[in-house]
Amino acid sequence: MKRQFKPLFLILLITVLGLMNYRCQSHAGLKVYQSTRFAMGTIIEISVLDRSEKHAGEAIDAAYAEINRIGSLFYEGNPESPLYAFSHRSADEVAMPVEVLALIRRGLEISDLTDGAFDMTVGILLPLYNFKAESPVPPSKHDINEVLPFVNYRSLTVDFERGVLSASFPRTMLTAGGIAKGYGVDRAIEILEDQGVEGALVNAGGDLRVLPRADGKIWKVGIQDPRDMHKMLKIVEIDSGAVVTSGDYQKYFFYNGKRYHHLINPETGCPADSCQSVTIIAPTAERADALATGIFVAGPDKGLKILNSLPGCEGLIVRWDGKIFETEGF
Repeated sequence: MKRQFKPLFLILLITVLGLMNYRCQSHAGLKVYQSTRFAMGTIIEISVLDRSEKHAGEAIDAAYAEINRIGSLFYEGNPESPLYAFSHRSADEVAMPVEVLALIRRGLEISDLTDGAFDMTVGILLPLYNFKAESPVPPSKHDINEVLPFVNYRSLTVDFERGVLSASFPRTMLTAGGIAKGYGVDRAIEILEDQGVEGALVNAGGDLRVLPRADGKIWKVGIQDPRDMHKMLKIVEIDSGAVVTSGDYQKYFFYNGKRYHHLINPETGCPADSCQSVTIIAPTAERADALATGIFVAGPDKGLKILNSLPGCEGLIVRWDGKIFETEGF
């Protein structure tokens, strides 16, 4: 038996060593190429693993071009955007490209999952909060109550057959800010994959997704402490999928000692106040983006129940007082 086992062992050893040598050779020349640009209202960072700087640069340019297209298409402040046309409509319904209708439909599904905590019709409330003002002031209760009746995602109707979007209330407005950025990241990743890069990471101001690395290494993602920008709560290691964080520290101002941020509770018209930040791990950045926004509004208790009902999704929630809650698989 020993005479039969020994040659087999040597064959296996040689085979393993040969595979190791092949892997080393196959990974030779792989480098990480990085680029940072401004798009969709935030800093976009793209890293790709490739053998050619020229090829990596062409792939990165293609990814940024797609991000810019998505940003223009879904920015409600762009007069040529379908969302702008909807918010300034004179008729009951507005023609929309299929791509836009499809994203709105997926957003409505997240609204159902979060019992309305994620709601794209908060668009009518956002102009009341001028974060770019030199001395911003929160809106009055009267101003909020005047438009709050027009905030309800259930008032929207998507008609794919006729290619139109309609709303029950004439003053209902849309914002895709809680989902379009994630969609843009997903499309950028798809472009990079089509371009044949050997690993990629796209980070759009906290909306992040990766492609597996051909060298077998794992991408490392830091989760920021919402009250200390120089501190990380955790380092997450992922080889594929998305990690998205929504927080009250990304766009905000203080007034009379109170923080006012951009994550609006559709029930009250005021900034949601039960969380400091929410980080979601999901297969796509779009889904993680919308869930992070919705769960931030819903709060830790309801948010954990939602996450535990969704296969493939995990979350870390920092409550208003700094206490951290995690799903079991985070």
